[in-house]
Amino acid sequence: MTGFKTLLFKELREQFKTFRLLIVGGVFLFFGLSTPLMIRYLPEIIKLAGGENAVPIELPPPTALQALAEYSATALQIGLLIAVLVTMGAIAGERKSGTALMTLSKPVSAGAFVTSKLIAISATFAIGLALGGLGAFGYTWLLFEDGNLGGFIAQTGLLAVYMTFCVAVTLVFSAVFRNSLAAGGVAIGALIAGTALTAVPYLGRVLPGAITSWGNHLTAGEAGGEEWLALGVTLALIAASGWLATGILKQKEI
Repeated sequence: MTGFKTLLFKELREQFKTFRLLIVGGVFLFFGLSTPLMIRYLPEIIKLAGGENAVPIELPPPTALQALAEYSATALQIGLLIAVLVTMGAIAGERKSGTALMTLSKPVSAGAFVTSKLIAISATFAIGLALGGLGAFGYTWLLFEDGNLGGFIAQTGLLAVYMTFCVAVTLVFSAVFRNSLAAGGVAIGALIAGTALTAVPYLGRVLPGAITSWGNHLTAGEAGGEEWLALGVTLALIAASGWLATGILKQKEI
């Protein structure tokens, strides 16, 4: 891939210059710190909100596992949305502004152009998830004095893989459409549809959404098995999406 190293450094610098890394990291860190706090004091909050005359509601004592699982679910939902918003203009926006034409008129391959964006944006989400995970586990341990560190690290890694998948899928539609909003809208629809398919028996076990459920089991200290296939499928789809986005970009009028 001609020009890959140069483009990769350029894209990595862009993550800092455009404050993407700061924003993504800040969002994940916010939920990493706030979620354990909310789970820990949720019974007290409900009790205070109900007042003295409210019907008493008995809730089970909050646990570290509950706090970490809730953070992971929030990171998954918010992360998917942010991944699309950050990525939808990566190719479409540059085609519209003419930046892509100037870049690809140099000795740079389309594959290097797409792959550098995929790696740089995915790295931003990996760092953001690491910050959020550090905040979530640290605060959970402070509040509950409990938590499965190894399982939660694995969960964070699987979330990073899934975010990379979301970025890769969005890049495909960013190559298809010149309009960023169109690319983002179709990407969200495709990712939500893919998530819904995880409910289908047998098929759901090998789809990307299955790796996030696997992460929850690992955080709980439970073993996984068939999810290795889902991880392999996810990695294959990431590679296929990068290849497809490159092929589409070559065929499009820049």
